[in-house]
Amino acid sequence: MFRVIKRFFRKGEFDCDDVADHSSAYLDNDLKEAKRSAFQAHLSKCGPCQAFVGTLSATIGALSRLPGVNAPSALKQSLLDRMHREN
Repeated sequence: MFRVIKRFFRKGEFDCDDVADHSSAYLDNDLKEAKRSAFQAHLSKCGPCQAFVGTLSATIGALSRLPGVNAPSALKQSLLDRMHREN
């Protein structure tokens, strides 16, 4: 609740919590223009957030270069069975 009130008084400006919450969408180019601008404005003046987004981007890039692995069919079936039991 406090974050909602705080966000209301900031008039669309982002803080470090907002950057953490929206970093994946930012890197995927999934933010609308107003949020993207607010995100970039905060990044331009916040070194820790720049480091966070840079590290996240590098991590995503490194993970995307790893070879894909197929799970054994028995494991897949076991997971599906468990999901059906729990739902």
